[in-house]
Amino acid sequence: MDTPCPPEADGARCPEHPWAPAVARCVVCGRFLCQACRALLDNRNYCRSCLAATGNPATSPGPQFGPGAPGAMTQWQPRPYPTPPPGYRQQRPFPPYGYPPAPMPYRAPREEVFPGTPWGVGEAVLVFAVSVILASAISYMLALVLRASFSATASVFLVIFTSSVVLYSFLLAGTFYSVKVRHGSTFSAIGLKPDGFGHGVALGFVLGAPIFAVAIGVAYAIQKLLHPTTTDQLSKSVTTLSSGNVGWGLIALLAVTLVLLAPVCEEVFFRGYLYPALRNRMNKQPAMILNGVLFAAAHFEIIGFLPRFLLGWGLCYVYERNRTLGGPMTAHALYNALVLLLAGAFKIF
Repeated sequence: MDTPCPPEADGARCPEHPWAPAVARCVVCGRFLCQACRALLDNRNYCRSCLAATGNPATSPGPQFGPGAPGAMTQWQPRPYPTPPPGYRQQRPFPPYGYPPAPMPYRAPREEVFPGTPWGVGEAVLVFAVSVILASAISYMLALVLRASFSATASVFLVIFTSSVVLYSFLLAGTFYSVKVRHGSTFSAIGLKPDGFGHGVALGFVLGAPIFAVAIGVAYAIQKLLHPTTTDQLSKSVTTLSSGNVGWGLIALLAVTLVLLAPVCEEVFFRGYLYPALRNRMNKQPAMILNGVLFAAAHFEIIGFLPRFLLGWGLCYVYERNRTLGGPMTAHALYNALVLLLAGAFKIF
């Protein structure tokens, strides 16, 4: 029998069924053949296209092909086609018949760590970019009105609150549209589920305290070493609390923004929506690091980049442990509350 050395030794695969190992090679075109594609004629291996080109009437397409037809090959026996494993995706198109393809090693599909999250990282980034652009345009017009109607200190706090509400509204609308409408998934896929939520809250207190104590320490060190003079409006408002000239109404408005709105809305997007898209495509630590980088960069502040990166990394760790947003939301609120407490009561920031 005209059969080369077993091509499995070179990792060769059948180009038509790349999940099946090659057992022979066509004597005409040189294509690797699996057991289902292999045909014998006069004790030689052929692929189907080359076998049809031999002119044997039993090998031409039509009713004559197969056992029992006039002049049919006695060596040929119909075999079921091999089925691909679950989750197999063809990596690239194969060349047409007549050209021996390069061996393509089989790659097992990556395990889906977060089921029910088919959206990609690019889609999540697009939702964030569109939300920021729309919210920035609306917030700019609101800021002009507020600054003309209130004092400088009050206008800063009101601008922070209104711009946060506008941004989070667009962000949540885009996230829920992508999850429910575009992909037909459920809110439980992004961690919004009652099962385990209470345990996640407790986990957020236990794991959040030491992790974010480090982040607060880094923020304090940067504040004292660099003495930043140009920061974003949110950082300026936190620093303003140290002066003691801020009324309780404005402090309560800032607390609602930082301790309620930010933890809930940002965790829905960054941990519930963005992180599963990263985690299903890479290992845990790269996904946590990249999520932390994107979380810090989304705040558009260079001075606070490192503390917010540590914050984002730690929130991903809490989310991995519980798979509900109760933990990240609690830990995020704890971090922001500590910053407000240290700035307002102890005048550290």
